[in-house]
Amino acid sequence: MDFNDPTSFTLEEPGQRRIFSVSELTREIRGLLEDHFPFIWVEGEISNFRVPASGHYYFVLKDAESQVRCVMFRSQQRWMRFQPEDGLHVLCQARVSVYEPRGEYQLLVDVMEPRGLGALQLAYEQMKRRLEAEGLFDPEHKKPIPFLTQRLGVVTSATGAAIRDIIRVVRERYSNLEIYLYPVRVQGEGAAEEIAAGIDTFNAEFPVDALIVGRGGGSWEDLWAFNEEAVVRAIFRSQIPIISAVGHEIDTTLADLAADVRAPTPSAAAELVAQHKEALEAYVADLLQRLQGRVRQILSLAGERLSSRKQRLRHPAARLADLRLRLDEHTQRLDFASGQRLNSEAQTFLRLRDHLFHFSPGRRISEARSLLDQCWRDLGLFASQRLQRKRQTLERSLAQLDGLSPLGILARGYSITSTWPKGKVVRSVRQVKKGATVRVRLHQGAMRCNVTDIEETD
Repeated sequence: MDFNDPTSFTLEEPGQRRIFSVSELTREIRGLLEDHFPFIWVEGEISNFRVPASGHYYFVLKDAESQVRCVMFRSQQRWMRFQPEDGLHVLCQARVSVYEPRGEYQLLVDVMEPRGLGALQLAYEQMKRRLEAEGLFDPEHKKPIPFLTQRLGVVTSATGAAIRDIIRVVRERYSNLEIYLYPVRVQGEGAAEEIAAGIDTFNAEFPVDALIVGRGGGSWEDLWAFNEEAVVRAIFRSQIPIISAVGHEIDTTLADLAADVRAPTPSAAAELVAQHKEALEAYVADLLQRLQGRVRQILSLAGERLSSRKQRLRHPAARLADLRLRLDEHTQRLDFASGQRLNSEAQTFLRLRDHLFHFSPGRRISEARSLLDQCWRDLGLFASQRLQRKRQTLERSLAQLDGLSPLGILARGYSITSTWPKGKVVRSVRQVKKGATVRVRLHQGAMRCNVTDIEETD
């Protein structure tokens, strides 16, 4: 078949074809990629860096023309000393894989190193900028070393050369000076926490005149405990003056920047306390350097053997990587769906609450009570107005009645005459005789009179 000649393509019989499902094709491609690129080094710039709740690193590695999605699982991050960020140029050791649900190829990163600066140097610069911005290295916080030190505290390894050099120098120069050692590990996991605890213990439980914190020389990795934030903050909050004595004169750790005085070596620190008499011998530093070189050589050979064996084996974490990616994806979808459902339920609850409030018996009773109160007020106003009108009518009737009342007539000077003692009203002189007694009712009071004369009128 000639792929450049369209006429050479022929339809195969159904029984002769191999038809892939999407999942089968994706698995085939994944197997080809993983077998062909088991371990590779890829260089590029970090973009879209994010860390979800799972703690895995998700980012895009890109250059001027292309980009590829990458993931670095949390278990691979324990040896990293720096914090990845967008725009950082890095070199990654990774395995090529395919995320089957989306059919996208990606890199599973095992090792990440910054380009230009080393990993430790980058971590050092990041932490230095942050702590410097907080003022932990400001000269105004430095305390002077006592002129005559009677009690000297030392935070270092109990078996290292540093404590031996300090004791030797102090005994040669100042035999009466008391030395108190707080033994700690000066390198490796947990060393920084032990050093910080030693500084805090001297301050809280056994105050001395001065404190030496340090160790002999070594590689940058060996000295890293003295760049840890816990040690720097313990030195900063110490009330006892601290002399840092870490490594050689060319080594400057964050502990040196935070200490009140920096000595290039532990013996130089002892000389500062013991009045500056003699210099420290340097053979311990050479031994440590040779030892570190040998250790690095052994670790390098072991790493090469491990890489060779890994290339012959399919990485057992491949399936686990897919499950982790799917778990992250489903977790994010579940969080989104839960938020949507919760928002919908909240909206429904608010609508039902408003509807219930509208038809609430308490609300209707309150409205009826308000209406009843208004009716009582209107009824009171109506009754008051009606009573006022009736009172006015009554007053007018009383005035008219008073005008027609006999008593009213009497008040105008008239009187009522009646027989005595029967009290029959006399309307004519024919009803009385001369000598009769009559009762005359006036407006105010009454009187009895004798009739002496009678006059008749027409």
